[in-house]
Amino acid sequence: MKTSFALIVGLSVVGLALGRPQEAANQDDHVNHGHIVWANLEPRGAWTRLHREPPINGGDGSPTKKAATVTTEYIMQPLDHFDPQNVNTWSMRYMENGEHYQPGGPLFVYVGGEWEISEGSISRGHVYDMASQLNGYLFYTEHRYYGRSHPTVDLRTEKLKYLNIDQALADLAHFVIEMRRTIPGAEKSGVIMTGGSYSATMVAWFRQKYPHLINGAWASSAPVFAKMEFTEYKEIVSDSIRLVGGANCADRIERAIHQVEDLIANDQHHRVVQDFRLCSDVDLTKPLDLMNFFSSISDEFAGVVQYHSEGDIERVCAVIEDPTVPIEMDALAKYVTQGLGSNSCMNYAYKAMIDYYKNVDWEHGAARGAMRQWMYQTCAEYGWYQISGSADQIFGSSFPVDLFVEMCGDLYDGFFDETRMEANVQRTNIIYGGWNPEVTNVFFTQGQLDPWRAMGIQEDLNEHSPAVVIPGASHCADLSSISERDSAEMRAAKEKIFELVQKWLA
Repeated sequence: MKTSFALIVGLSVVGLALGRPQEAANQDDHVNHGHIVWANLEPRGAWTRLHREPPINGGDGSPTKKAATVTTEYIMQPLDHFDPQNVNTWSMRYMENGEHYQPGGPLFVYVGGEWEISEGSISRGHVYDMASQLNGYLFYTEHRYYGRSHPTVDLRTEKLKYLNIDQALADLAHFVIEMRRTIPGAEKSGVIMTGGSYSATMVAWFRQKYPHLINGAWASSAPVFAKMEFTEYKEIVSDSIRLVGGANCADRIERAIHQVEDLIANDQHHRVVQDFRLCSDVDLTKPLDLMNFFSSISDEFAGVVQYHSEGDIERVCAVIEDPTVPIEMDALAKYVTQGLGSNSCMNYAYKAMIDYYKNVDWEHGAARGAMRQWMYQTCAEYGWYQISGSADQIFGSSFPVDLFVEMCGDLYDGFFDETRMEANVQRTNIIYGGWNPEVTNVFFTQGQLDPWRAMGIQEDLNEHSPAVVIPGASHCADLSSISERDSAEMRAAKEKIFELVQKWLA
């Protein structure tokens, strides 16, 4: 993961446009494509693009083709799998599709991440195709604390202690055991897990932690190395813009950012405020507002690159290279503010963002958009903060990791500081192996354009866990069905996973 106050997977803050900023304190704000649109409950834009359910198409390239046999179910899960004295339970949501299942056939478990699950992911796409050919039963699990799977009454900091990878993997273990027990003829069925993005990390680690419950896993775009200062993310965003959109586009973005930085350094804030239509509560003399502003600008581009489809980056560059807008900063401002209503403004105020995401109600936009939950996981386990600490990217030098350290402390009642966050990241790498997870029967796939590639396995891990980087591909692009539009490398990767699945199940 233009979303209001949104953080990207790895968490770079996206700016928020407030239609009526003076009323913000008295409204139940909801995110809408980079702007707060009052009473609109659906988050959209850069946050959604970067934290959304991975898009999956059918064999005809259409996202609308789907079966009519998917049903939604619930399974009781322990609140704490590791404390036998804690008898509290909750209902985890999942979906199932048994249209092709024959008793004894394999169980295909598509694992949900930091999003709300939907039936399309198990009624089309390559996993669906494999299950149909192998008489498999399809499941789609929803991660605790996301979507409609609510283990606690609200999202207060003390309630979030049950939101972590260890509990989530234990949920999956319990799920597999129960499905084998309750699905007719599935007592000895093989199990194949698939995930995309964070959920791809989950399936790789599940194979490591519970190898007796799974035959193999497909990890599409999985980051496996936890890291606080994820400078590589914006480096690959920059490289992908340069590769697809051209050097001139990337260079103009870089010059535009430098022009903005120079204006601010010379106390010409009014020009930036005017061009980028900033709300009155944004104060670029405040370090946190300034960091949030530049981080958000960079994420407007990251949101396009991460899930790039043919024409996406090119359309961004068409705006940046508009010959009628010769000054680079003006072109950047035009791109960032396009679609903004005449009475709206862009709010990058740090305090407004923190106030919004401190709301702990499940029905508030902070929870519905999943940012409060995901940000907590980054503070407690992963880091992955997409910062500016590299000269090899085009978005300037004004959003260091300090922004996210402050956010973690402010959002969760002072529970996190930099020392604790660094220790949490180290713990994750120690437990799950970092760059060297001890796993077999996992296929790691990455897209060349995908910024998350830098935290993933890009070469064969061992003879039983191969890896491939697909040229020209973006984040999770290989989850869709085999199509005539696939490149030769993309088709080969999809054929390879099917061969491996058959081998693992044999």
